[in-house]
Amino acid sequence: MFEFHPANPHDHFFRRTFDVLPNARALLKSQLPAELVAKLDLQSIQPAKETFLTATDNESRLDLLFTARLLDGTSLLIYLLLEHKSWVDRRIALQLLKYVLRIQEWRDRNGQPPCVVIPLVVYQGTQEWDEPTSLRHKVNADQDLQGFVPDMQVILVDLGGVKSSFLPELPELEARIRAMQIARRSELPYHSTVAIFELLQGWEKSDSQNDALNDIVVYLCSVFDAKNLHWLTQAFRAGQAPGSGKLMPNCLEALFEQCVKQGVQQGVEQGIEQGIEQGIEQGIKQGLTQGRVVGSIQTMQRMLNLPITPEPELLSRSLDELRAIAAQLESSAGKR
Repeated sequence: MFEFHPANPHDHFFRRTFDVLPNARALLKSQLPAELVAKLDLQSIQPAKETFLTATDNESRLDLLFTARLLDGTSLLIYLLLEHKSWVDRRIALQLLKYVLRIQEWRDRNGQPPCVVIPLVVYQGTQEWDEPTSLRHKVNADQDLQGFVPDMQVILVDLGGVKSSFLPELPELEARIRAMQIARRSELPYHSTVAIFELLQGWEKSDSQNDALNDIVVYLCSVFDAKNLHWLTQAFRAGQAPGSGKLMPNCLEALFEQCVKQGVQQGVEQGIEQGIEQGIEQGIKQGLTQGRVVGSIQTMQRMLNLPITPEPELLSRSLDELRAIAAQLESSAGKR
């Protein structure tokens, strides 16, 4: 089942991308400092099993957290905190400090020593990142006082400046990063989208390829509006090798079907709504007309010294019947 309209498509796609362990390892390998990568056992990187959230922390969560060890066999545990931002967050320094403290407190409660936590922020926004990631750089204090402000080194990865081809053996990750890069543009670029499909069309791992295609299509539709479905279909076909016979991604077919159903339902709802509005309008007009005719009938009955027909009885008649009664009274008045 595809989640066609995630609440936050950027966060949703980020997690779908880096929940895949090889993708997370590749990103960390390319973005961590070279001296750290040289010491790190990349194969030891695993998703953290622990949870550091409490019942009151639903509004603030760790995006992705991994554990790792060093190559020399040191039992030191390193937590790699991968945090995703779609905008320049002015609270990032405080937020990261809170996350790191939460990890250290959890380890202390469970009888474990403090550990190394390396925060890595992946930024996907359109504005230039100009926010300090260190609380010490945010506090206005002279050098003698700076030492009393908590400090922590943070690695900032601006996706806008990352070359998506940093690991050519992972075309799926390259395609996903390209999608995240173009998703911040004002309009969906055709040729860049075709290039993403070209990158994936020759990949042999069909299951992962289909997952990537479906995720990318849903992501781009969520960001740029589903009205681009026909356009995305053309881009997909343009990105396929001649004679490849690749089938359309499942999500494109499902999205088409969903949009058709929504269109039909919207049309029905609009028709009903317009019908109600027209009915109300016609009813008001008819009611006003009927009231005027009833008033005319009773006025002419008084002029002719005839019994006055009660208003409820007159209103129970149709407008045509009332007009016929009024015509007869007018004819009688003319003969006098």
